Amino acid sequence: MRGRFLLFSRIVAFLIGLSAGQTASAEDAEDPGSTKRLERIDESLKRALEWLAGQQKPSGEFPTEPLGQPGVTSLCVMAFMSQGHLPAQGQYGNKLDQAIQYVVESQKQSGLIARAAPDGPQVPHNAEHELGRASAYNHAISALMLSEAYGMMDEADSRVIREAIEKALVVTLAEQQRKKPRVVDRGGWRYLDSYQGVDSDLSVASWQLMFLRSARNAGFDVAEQPINEAVEYVRRCFLPATGQFQYEIGGRSSSRGMTGAGILSLSLAGKHDTPEAQKAAQWLLGKSFDNYNENEVWIERYHYSVFYCTHAMYQMGGEYWEKFFPSVADTLLDNQNTDGSWDPERDDERWGNSFTTAMVVLALSAPDEMLPIFQR
Repeated sequence: MRGRFLLFSRIVAFLIGLSAGQTASAEDAEDPGSTKRLERIDESLKRALEWLAGQQKPSGEFPTEPLGQPGVTSLCVMAFMSQGHLPAQGQYGNKLDQAIQYVVESQKQSGLIARAAPDGPQVPHNAEHELGRASAYNHAISALMLSEAYGMMDEADSRVIREAIEKALVVTLAEQQRKKPRVVDRGGWRYLDSYQGVDSDLSVASWQLMFLRSARNAGFDVAEQPINEAVEYVRRCFLPATGQFQYEIGGRSSSRGMTGAGILSLSLAGKHDTPEAQKAAQWLLGKSFDNYNENEVWIERYHYSVFYCTHAMYQMGGEYWEKFFPSVADTLLDNQNTDGSWDPERDDERWGNSFTTAMVVLALSAPDEMLPIFQR
């Protein structure tokens, strides 16, 4: 029943363009290719989750380099939840319980969720760069997953999750308010170490902002001010001359992925109609993901960019979604491995293909709206 419902929701979402007041044309409704593509997506996602389930270790983690934990495990959990699988229920319920427990056990005394980070009552800010960078991502992504899973847990388990989320919120809010000498960086987030004199970047900030919004939606006490400050930081990352969002203000280049992150961050704040979101979405329509696992610029990662851009264009709706999604979906479907996985990131293979497979599942699941944070 769950599979049939998801397939039906995809068909409806694609045909009506997911835009208020927009109706599907007769030509669209009679296009058998659209239905065939959605059926392929349904089958592809089932195979991907079967493969992911087979990768899980007895500890509950999904395989990646140690520095990537528990962030990669959290992305895998969200991949299952994005297809309607719940903790303690159904085919993958026990596996999700084990993974969530692994993530909770990864939290340090300080509230930081990062497996490899040193323990202690304070968040470490003097760690070497690779650890400081990885810890920032692990914390934000894992905290987001716990917040999304919170409402899906039974009462006993949700109490444990609630405590972990509350501790994680303390860390996230404190990191946002850390002293930032550059005014343009205020409101954002960066790594736990000091790096190149830049104290915020859009990649880390977008995950932290999603966590804050998810926690607020789940009933946690998150004030409007930190969310508003984060949104203003995102808006400052926009480049009006090109229509792109930059990774860091005044620094490294823009990319498809960061432009998607900027659009998604604004959309989740209800700012779909801002000039920044509209112009950036138009810029993305001129880009292609047809060359599988190929990056346009050196800072880009293909599967990571696909995740952000697909959710961004889904949030924008209308012609943005209708023009963007079909070719991206076809490319991903055509390049899925026979075992159900997708290849590791080109030039960044160390995170493995549990990471990339989870990111593709999350991307292709955009119209299903099973994760509250991504609902329109």
